[in-house]
Amino acid sequence: MNELVVIVEGETEQTFVQYQLSAHLALHNTSAWPVLPGRHRKQGGVKKWVVARQDIIRLLKKPQYCSTMFDYYAMPLDWPGREEAAATMWTDRANVVEAMIHADIVAAMGDSFDPKYFVPYVQLHEFEALAFADVEVLAATLAPIAKQPLGKLFEIFQGILAKAVHPEAINDGYETCPSRRITSTVPAYKKRAVGPIVTSRIGIDVLRAKCTHFGEWLTRLEQLGATP
Repeated sequence: MNELVVIVEGETEQTFVQYQLSAHLALHNTSAWPVLPGRHRKQGGVKKWVVARQDIIRLLKKPQYCSTMFDYYAMPLDWPGREEAAATMWTDRANVVEAMIHADIVAAMGDSFDPKYFVPYVQLHEFEALAFADVEVLAATLAPIAKQPLGKLFEIFQGILAKAVHPEAINDGYETCPSRRITSTVPAYKKRAVGPIVTSRIGIDVLRAKCTHFGEWLTRLEQLGATP
């Protein structure tokens, strides 16, 4: 079985990888587990590139695959491709950053390194975009802690999704990013506790179908299991 370590942005992503993603990839001959970036592993958030870069290089020196799960939203501008990506269509932003950080890491690892061992992933635009893959599930999960009836919650979330057209297109503005879209409607929403519950109820198959970029990453990770 192949081994895959995923450097995650915070505890929400850590829970998602530890339970939902790892269970799925185990069916594809890959054992996956998460690690938080930097020395202070209880503190999440996208670190400066120099910190993340050190983690990636250190982990790739071991006989294992390495991936990332960081948000494009609030990503420091020192990350390779971050400034360039801002000038592109939303569909291209994560791909631009991923390609440039991959190139940077491959160059740093040297000629003896096989590039297939690094599979970067940048979320568009943050974890809560996945929660909008099924707004009916999102509304039903949050209804017990919301001060609005289920029907009203569904109507609000459906309206947000309809305007964006695609879950991953819900943008990276400070007040309009996916997480604040949720908390503006349900202030009691706690990302770390509730976010992974929503995605687990939605299920991997729906997440990959509705969130295109996430689905592409998942396919690449599944293919690792076929690599000798």
